[in-house]
Amino acid sequence: MVTKTVDLRFDTVIKPTETMRVAMAKAEVDDDVLPSTSRQRWRRFLTRKLHFLFLLVTMGNLISVLVHCDIRGSKVILGDNCHIHLYENGGISTIGGVHPRTVKNNEDGTMDIDQIEAAIGAEYIIPVLNFFFLVFLNVKILFGSWKE
Repeated sequence: MVTKTVDLRFDTVIKPTETMRVAMAKAEVDDDVLPSTSRQRWRRFLTRKLHFLFLLVTMGNLISVLVHCDIRGSKVILGDNCHIHLYENGGISTIGGVHPRTVKNNEDGTMDIDQIEAAIGAEYIIPVLNFFFLVFLNVKILFGSWKE
């Protein structure tokens, strides 16, 4: 079923080529939400010094959980091999107050739907499920009926 493992830890593995760096430097960017005057005010502020914002995978994962689990005590279902569960210092529970509920990953990275449904549980006695995070420790390219 699984034909290839893809490592997408972009903050620690993937490095942009020189062509990519040039393209990023030349890219025209704008904001379609902030009004023009706000953009100009921020532009003046930010051009005083060179500023960068690096959104790391750990930070991005934490933010994605917190966006969906905005009530302390919410539950997120994760695979037991999920990066968030194994390697991110318990940030979702210590920072976000989110209860992680793990489901065993199969060898190919998938999870049994029956175990996922069982992990949801009766919401009146356990934390409310707000988010189901489907991330594999090693990203697998899946074919066949599991995705359907």
